[in-house]
Formats: sequence, structure tokens, C-alpha cells
Amino acid sequence: MIRILVERNDREQVERVLITGHANYSEHGTDIVCAAVSGISIGLVNAIEKMFGCKVHADDDREGKLDCRFPGKLSDPAKREQVRLLMEAMVVSLKNVADEFPSYVKMKERIQ
Repeated sequence: MIRILVERNDREQVERVLITGHANYSEHGTDIVCAAVSGISIGLVNAIEKMFGCKVHADDDREGKLDCRFPGKLSDPAKREQVRLLMEAMVVSLKNVADEFPSYVKMKERIQ
């Protein structure tokens, strides 16, 4: 089971997306659920880091774990909004996968 925790601030903006586990939908290398979650999350993390030059993933990320946090040191307001938009897009896309495969992906949201 893949578990996704989305933490939002009091303005309902995404501050953190923590993804853990494995879908076990099918054999390793053919698991479309795992591929979807990985493609969405890693793709958007890489895009944010490359486009804005800020780190959003945790140092201890590994297979089966991705911890993406909004970069607090990003001072440019326009860039902050763009990063927030991409993080929200990641959440929307991950929610679509969770809705389509509820036996394999669970998503929980909470206000910090």
C-alpha cells in the first residue's frame, strides 16, 4: 500500500507531501500504480528543483519514500507561488491515482 500524507498550512497551501510504501499492484517492474505515483512525484520534484534552484526533497529519501517540503528559503514571491502551484498539481495528480486505485493508494490530508 502506498500512503500519501499531504500537510497544509492554515491558508490551505501545500507545505509537505510524504509518500511511503509500495503499491504491490503487480510484479516489480510492471506495477503501473507504483509507476504512476513515482512518475508524478519524482517528475514534479525534479522540475521544481531544476526550474527554481531550490531543494524540496529530504536527504533520507529512498526507494519507497519521498518527502517533499515547500522550500522556506525561497524569497521571490513569484517563484514561491509557482512552486506552490506545482506542488498543488502534484497533489491533484496523486489524488487522481488514489481515487482510481483505492486498494493500493491511500491519501490523507491535514492542516499543520
